[in-house]
Amino acid sequence: MPRMARTLRLLRDAAQFAGVILGGVLSRRSVRPRGDEARRPLPGDDFIPAAKARWTNGITIRATPPDVWPWLAQMGCRRGGWYSYDALDNGGAPSAARIVPSWQSVTVGDVFPWTPIARDGFIVRAVDPARSLVLGGGDPRSRYSVTWSFVLEPIDATRTRLVTRASGDYSRRSTGLFLKVVWHPVHFAMQRRQLRNLKCRVEANTAGRNNG
Repeated sequence: MPRMARTLRLLRDAAQFAGVILGGVLSRRSVRPRGDEARRPLPGDDFIPAAKARWTNGITIRATPPDVWPWLAQMGCRRGGWYSYDALDNGGAPSAARIVPSWQSVTVGDVFPWTPIARDGFIVRAVDPARSLVLGGGDPRSRYSVTWSFVLEPIDATRTRLVTRASGDYSRRSTGLFLKVVWHPVHFAMQRRQLRNLKCRVEANTAGRNNG
């Protein structure tokens, strides 16, 4: 990608990212948890039962859980991407706009790279195809651990709720302050973009298949 185009994409994504954070309550409307989604147990909670932070979001997708699952299975840099602000978290490479068969095999212990050049990343902690995917990470030296859960719940024959939950535990007060003041807004903005992009991709793909 030419340097100018890459710079423009970075500036655009940075501006949109900042706009979501500054938008506050209005930004949360499209991905806010419904009913008891934020309170009830979800897959992945048992990995950090005494989590000091739990952030839950969700979105309704006009598709079935099996239609949504392949997009989750191929997440990660050097794979399908994270479907968020690609200029900020995918090295500028566009996240996948289609399902790629070679990225569909997911097993516990697999690594979803954080960045295009990283050797480490989120580790797959639990897999239940078409139902849930739990990723985990952390740093023993900093004494914190995190999980990131993606849960698919059918609403009816044609709609699914994709519910995400980020959980974290830590021992240092400075880590807790950083999570609350800095990382929570950053996570929310990235999560919101990811959920909305996933909705668009899944629905477009499903509609195209049905029309075909």
